[in-house]
Formats: sequence, C-alpha cells, structure tokens
Amino acid sequence: MTLIQALILGIIQGITEFLPVSSSGHLVILPLLLGWDLPEEQIFTFDVLIQIGTLIAVIIFYWKDLTQIAHSMILGIKNKKPFEEIQARTGWLAILATIPAGLVGLLLKDHIEDAFTRPATAGMLLIVTAAILFISEKIGKKSRNITTLNWSDAVVMGISQAASIFPGISRSGSTISGGLLKNLDRKTAGRFAFLMAIPIMAAAGLLSLVELKNISDLSQFLPVMAVGFFTAGIVGFFTIQWLLGYITNHSLVPFAIYCLILGSGTLIFSSANSSTSNNYEIKAVKNSYQVSYSSSIQWIIPIINECSEKIPGTTILLNQSDKDIYPSDSDIYISYDELSLATPYIYQLGSDHLLPAVHKESPIINLTINALQGLYQGDISTVNDLTEECAECVIDEGIDIALNESFHVWGYPEESFLKQAFRSAFQMDVLSTNLSIAPNPSLLKQALSLEEKAIGILPQKAIGDHLKPIPLIDLINDQTSIQILAASHAEPDAVLSAFLICIQEKIID
Repeated sequence: MTLIQALILGIIQGITEFLPVSSSGHLVILPLLLGWDLPEEQIFTFDVLIQIGTLIAVIIFYWKDLTQIAHSMILGIKNKKPFEEIQARTGWLAILATIPAGLVGLLLKDHIEDAFTRPATAGMLLIVTAAILFISEKIGKKSRNITTLNWSDAVVMGISQAASIFPGISRSGSTISGGLLKNLDRKTAGRFAFLMAIPIMAAAGLLSLVELKNISDLSQFLPVMAVGFFTAGIVGFFTIQWLLGYITNHSLVPFAIYCLILGSGTLIFSSANSSTSNNYEIKAVKNSYQVSYSSSIQWIIPIINECSEKIPGTTILLNQSDKDIYPSDSDIYISYDELSLATPYIYQLGSDHLLPAVHKESPIINLTINALQGLYQGDISTVNDLTEECAECVIDEGIDIALNESFHVWGYPEESFLKQAFRSAFQMDVLSTNLSIAPNPSLLKQALSLEEKAIGILPQKAIGDHLKPIPLIDLINDQTSIQILAASHAEPDAVLSAFLICIQEKIID
C-alpha cells in the first residue's frame, strides 16, 4: 500500500464513517474500482486502525457531552441513583448498546476479516443498507427525543450496530435507522448513534493494534497507516458537523438511493472483472506444471501456493533445486541467481535487498559499512571491538552478552550466488577464513535464530519475524539490490504467464 492510496482511503473513511453509506464497504470496493491489489494481511488491520482516526474525531466533537455524561454517571453511582439523570442514563444505555456488536465481533472475527477482501459481498450488503434506510425513513414516526431514550432503544440500536461489523452495512445508517424504527427523531437517533459507536470503535482499534505484530514489513507500513489515520480524523470531524445539521431536517432516502446504485454497480463490476481475470483458465493446455525454485528463495513458496490456487483444474508441482541450477524438466525456474543466458526466456519478478540479520536478543541495532566489513574480514570480533568502531551500533541495556564475547559470523559457500552478491554489495574483497558456512538462507536463518551472538547476510524478504534486520546507517545508494528472476526454456503459455504476473504483483506489494 502506498502513501497516496492511504491518503485516498483516509479521505473516504473520514467522509463515509459518519454518513449512512458504510465506510467499510467503500474501503473494500474502492480498491476494486481503482484496480489496486492491496496485501490481504494489511487490508483488515488498516481499515480498522484508520477508524481510530475517526474515533478521535467523534471524541473531540462530543468531548463536552462525554465529560458531562461521565460526571453524571459517577454522581449517579455515588448517590445510588445511576439512571435518574438523562446524561447518566444516556451513558449507561450507550454501554448496553455496545454489547451486541462486541459479541458478534469476537465470535465472527475470521468471517468478518474474510468479508473485507470480497467486494461482491460489500456490494450486496450495501443494497441491504439501502433497504434499511428506506424502510426506517418511511415507517418511523420521529416523535421521541433524548428524554425518552430507554433500554429497549439501546438494545435495538445495539443489534443494528452489530450487523454493521460486516462491510457494506453502514454503522451510522443501521443504528440511526434502528432509532427511527423506535420512533426517535433524527437528531436524537444520530447523536446516540455516534455516542454508542465510541466504545466499539475503541475496542476494535485496540485489537487491531495487537494484530500489527503479524504484519510483515511493519516498519514500512507504519507511515502509510499514519497518513490514513490523520486524514480520516480530520475529514471525519467536519463530516460529523455537517451530517448532524443535515439529518435534523432532511430525509435519509438520498443515501438509500446512493447505496443502492453503488451496491448494484459493484456487483456488476465485480462479476465482469472476475470473468475477465479468469479467462486464462480456459486456455490451459496442461493438467500440471513443474515449477522449480532455488534453495536461496524458499520464502516465495507461500506466494507460489497462493497464485497456484487461482488456477483451478491445473496443478502446480513444486521442486526445490538444491544446487541452484535450472532442472531440465521444469517449466519455470525461480531464483535470485543471474540465470544462464542459454535460457531463452527470462523474466524479472521483482527485486530484493541484502541486509545483515541477527538474533532478536543481539546487542547490535545498526551497522556502518566499515563495521560490517570489519566483522566479515575478521578485524572486529567482539562486542567491545564493535563498540569502539561504531558506538551507536550497539545497545547494552538488558543485554547479557559480555563485551569480550566473540561474534559468530556466517557466510555462504564459494560457489553461491549470494556470497558473490554480498561481497560486491558491501565492497568486501577479502573475507575471514573463520566464517561459518550456511548452504542457503533457510539454514542460515535457523543458525541465527538459535544463537544471540551470530550475524549473517540475508535477502530482506527471507528474514521473517524471528530475526532482527540490521539497517546500514551510511548506505547511500541501492547497491544491495538483487533481482528475483524466472526462467523458462519455452515461451510460457497463458496459464504460466498469468501465474508469473500473479507472483510479480505479490512480490512488488
């Protein structure tokens, strides 16, 4: 996800969170309409976290009301009359209304996350939102104000809010409609709908903060999230102000019409897009394809499996080439290596970067080129040596490793492409003869994860969650870049072409 994409999604979230048109539905549908292929592991977490931005907007907007409600609730408890004052009763009813959505969110979390990747589902539920808005507007008498708010109103609006957890069902639309069906006037229904949304939005945001640890490349994702967060909050604040003024004297029917049009259009577009994207399946001329990959690039296996699932009726057979050579019986071979020019068809799937990596408990936090060269050339062997060369490279807080304890430096065999690549990238003409040798990145990862004083060079995409990548603070250019290539002896047919494009898109993301 790019910063521009995050900015656009933040604007959409800020506008649609409080309008009765489903912000989550728009966040699912917009990438489809714009042709964005966003990483599935980021979509749900991003969508929920930018809701924290709009949560802060509604808290700021209702700050005076919230402080009065909290004060009234506390006084009510002290006076043993918790429901006597209107403000206190509103607060307790808002908490009651939160319970249904909380239960649904916990029980159906996996189904909800899956729905955030299905635009067609959001389109169908937008049509449901249109029906809810239209019916409530026509049936509701709009004759009751805030002084008549009771527990049955809270339960009905709470159940309505629970339904809005799915993308396409508008939170504000369903809860306001619930209030209208209980004959509340629009202003009262809107105010209570926003107040009761605060606890559930806060809970969902906190749970998503916990989920951040499961996102790969989190450091790159945080700036994107920040853009979406602040944009959604600023836009959301002004949207609340406009909507509360609008619904006091205006019908919700225009929003119902909008949801109906958007939902229907999404279903049509999604169906057409699905048919187009699956055309290559008809052109398959083989039942199975042999895909080989270098032992240096094992991290790509989940991507290969995910892309192979998009080719129903055709089997992708995986084969690891331990010697990093192109097996003659393979249809496609994927590797970091600069593949032989004798192979007539070569495709660049993306690029990666070489980085030092260490155990998560290692005292190393960053390196300079000179410090890295010293470690691999044998000039730096202990924590004390590294500290003298680069004081900002080492942290000693909470680290048990002794200053005079030696680092365990790992490299690759002489014939390995990766050894030649990192010697060239980090300008190392001579390497220490005391290096331990790992035949491929997979085994090097295992070695680094077992020993706190070990250090090695890995492709960035292979580092994973169990090791700590070490940034090079004085690296100026892109000299550590390595290509991810696919080779074929014969021109790929339509199926293999679509398969390679799928892999390329996921690598680039």
